[in-house]
Amino acid sequence: MQKKSQYKRKLEYNNTYNRNNYRSFAMRLNIKTESEIIKWLENKESVKGYILSLVEDDMKKNKPIRKKRGTKKKV
Repeated sequence: MQKKSQYKRKLEYNNTYNRNNYRSFAMRLNIKTESEIIKWLENKESVKGYILSLVEDDMKKNKPIRKKRGTKKKV
């Protein structure tokens, strides 16, 4: 049985690490119908940073209100 090369071992390690520590999300934009959005995103310094800031702002705005457990109304 042939030994794995250093490159293959490193690739395997990186793939396993990424599988365990990251989650990917992808989307496609239509060049004809969404061209303004494409141009807008292409002009951002960091598309990932821009999208993350939009999501974080939305999360802050729409934070669900949690009810405290164990509190009963006194009669």
